[in-house]
Amino acid sequence: MAMFPVQIISPEGTVWSGSAEAVQAFGIDGSFGVMANHRPMIAALIPGALKITEAGGRLLHYAVGEGILEVRDDKRVVLLVDYAEAFESAEEARLKAKALQHML
Repeated sequence: MAMFPVQIISPEGTVWSGSAEAVQAFGIDGSFGVMANHRPMIAALIPGALKITEAGGRLLHYAVGEGILEVRDDKRVVLLVDYAEAFESAEEARLKAKALQHML
């Protein structure tokens, strides 16, 4: 599967930077995914669990706060969020994201 560069940036700096096969996030209109060669776009993010699929299907799980996800003209995906934390499992990320939603 085709790869594309992804970067997660919070106020503390770059949280993660690497290549991905897919990114799944939560926007104001619901869950959405981005894959290689996606059209340029900007989406408003709400607190939620973020899933990144690396090469070979390895999954990375993050809880992220509010922010934006931008697919740039060069096909790079940049997430600018007010909070981001990595977790070992999707369930842990989901629980942290739920707690973030209640803090709003």
